[in-house]
Amino acid sequence: MKKSEQQRQNIIDVGRKLFAEKGYAGTSTRELNEQAGIAEGLLYYYFPKGKRQLLDIIVHEGVTDRLRMAHERLEGWTSENVENHVLDLFDGISSVIQEDVGYQSFIITVRERALLSDEQSAWLMASFDGVQEQIADVFLGISKDHDPAEVRTLSQTVMSIFVKMLFEDLLLHNHREISDESRKRVAAQIHLVLRLL
Repeated sequence: MKKSEQQRQNIIDVGRKLFAEKGYAGTSTRELNEQAGIAEGLLYYYFPKGKRQLLDIIVHEGVTDRLRMAHERLEGWTSENVENHVLDLFDGISSVIQEDVGYQSFIITVRERALLSDEQSAWLMASFDGVQEQIADVFLGISKDHDPAEVRTLSQTVMSIFVKMLFEDLLLHNHREISDESRKRVAAQIHLVLRLL
C-alpha cells in the first residue's frame, strides 16, 4: 500500500473511531486532523468534501463489508440443514458487527442515519432487500412447492428476526456482542419459521 493510501486509510480509521465515540456533530475537523496526525487542511486533500465525505465512505464501507459476508454465507445452501445455514448467516453478520471496525460502522450508520442522502438511503435499502431476495431465492430453490409470495414473506421474517436481535443487543442493551441467550432465541425463532418452509 502506498504512503498516500496508508494516510487515507488512517484518516478513515480515526474518523470511524471518533464518529462512533462522539458522533459526527461532536467530532471537529481539527480533532480529526490531530488524531490522524496530519496537518490542518490535509483532510480536504484526501476528502475534498471534508468530514461529510468521510462519513459517507465509512458508512458505505461498513455496509459493503456486511453485505459481502452475507452473500458469501448464502452460497451453496442446500435443502439439508437449511436451519444451520440460516443460523450460520446470522452468526456471520453478528461476527462482522462485533469486530471493532464493524461495530463502529454499525453504530455510525444507525446513529447518523438522518445525515444520509436520499441516494445513500436508497442504496442501503436496496442492499438490505438484495440479501432478503437472495434468501428468498434459496428458499424457493429448496421448496419449489410453496407460493413465491409466501416464501418471500418467510425471508422477510428471517431478516426481521436478525435485525431485531442485533438492534436489541447492540443498541438497546448497549452490548458489544450478541449474548448466548439472544443467539438461542434466534435459533428457536428460526426453527419455528422454517417449519413453514
